Amino acid sequence: MQIVIAGAGEVGYELAKSLSDKNDVYVIEKDKEKVDRLNELDVIAIKGNAASLNTLKEAKVEKADLFLSLTGSDEVNIISALSAKKLNPRLRVFVRVENLEYVDKPVTRYHPLGFDIVVCPPLVLAQEIVELVGTPFASEVITLSGGEMDIIEIQIDEQSPVVGKNFKDLDLPAGVVLASIQRDGDIILPKEDYLKVGDRVVIVGNREEVEKVRELFGQPLVRRVSIFGTNEISSYVAEKLSRNKVSVKVVGSNKKACEELSEKLRGIRVACGDFLDLEFLSKEEIGRSNAVVALTDNDERNLLLCLLSKSLGAEKAIVKVEHEEYARIFEKVGIEHALNPKRMTILEVQKLLLMDKVEVRTIADLSGAVVMELVVENEKLKNKKIAEIQLPKNSAIWAIIRDEKCLTPSDELYLELGDRVIVRTTWDKVKRVGEFFG
Repeated sequence: MQIVIAGAGEVGYELAKSLSDKNDVYVIEKDKEKVDRLNELDVIAIKGNAASLNTLKEAKVEKADLFLSLTGSDEVNIISALSAKKLNPRLRVFVRVENLEYVDKPVTRYHPLGFDIVVCPPLVLAQEIVELVGTPFASEVITLSGGEMDIIEIQIDEQSPVVGKNFKDLDLPAGVVLASIQRDGDIILPKEDYLKVGDRVVIVGNREEVEKVRELFGQPLVRRVSIFGTNEISSYVAEKLSRNKVSVKVVGSNKKACEELSEKLRGIRVACGDFLDLEFLSKEEIGRSNAVVALTDNDERNLLLCLLSKSLGAEKAIVKVEHEEYARIFEKVGIEHALNPKRMTILEVQKLLLMDKVEVRTIADLSGAVVMELVVENEKLKNKKIAEIQLPKNSAIWAIIRDEKCLTPSDELYLELGDRVIVRTTWDKVKRVGEFFG
């Protein structure tokens, strides 16, 4: 496959690196330092403006199969994508935009301008925060394609009433499947065993039924949320949570930005002051928050804000992390969720590439593994028992969705064409697993 990438920032470079093994990759970048860095990879680097027709022609867009528009400018991304499509009408086009004025949802497929996928990382991040706060007992939430089913991961703590219970005695609601348990880094199949403190339990099922799991695991509701930052993401999250009957407070440090946001967010308190002033944080009762969300433009400040808030009594912390390598470090020091918006862009590109061979409904990262929702289209799998299916190493079927019902993948269950299978695998096995069901 011939792929042209516009932009060699973090996302562009990472994709160029991963895609260059089995594809012919051209990368357009105007910054000399980034072009020099590309010389470390097996790609053809072109110094120039991605919105220029001459530059696109130099990158052989007319012969390309896929165009990824990932520069730091929304306008350049849109113009370069339109130009590339004009030069090559059969070209598949992926566009990233940051400005919420250009899109109204996190991921748009088959955009009216002719783009195959438009991804807005800030909205992807905001939506994930809303889902995490809305499902407070979950350490991770993945919404499946129809929007009616979720995959949730729950970490068992000392207070949970399920500690010491046998898996088979959990009495889960109908239509909810216990898919997997991770213990000390190992995956345990939910058979004859007992739940322990620290276990990470994965559950799949209808959203309304999954909500009932909260009572089973003894987790509290989120009623108070404090959001640090006065940007568009903060506004989006605050509005969404407020509609869900959550008491929301937005905290900013810039007086003008706070006044403008207060005008926009009628009925939501916007407080202005020094983020790092403990007296100010105490006065605003940040310590009474069930969750704090740090969305400023500085990773280190976000970490410090969350740690200070938790020291004052806040229960849970969610932080935006621009540098992906920080995410695991933040979680090591007590941050429950460190979210990197750039990761979603990479996941959507992976999904687009897989859709050549198989219908991929969902692909997401879960605790370092990959979770995919795939449609069974391979005729050879029709009427085949789950016990007879041999997936690659470290891969497993977690659940089957058939006729809008979630089924446990028991050994005697037969697959049917059109089934949606929820599969856990590793990044290096994604393509093989996808092709297996396609």
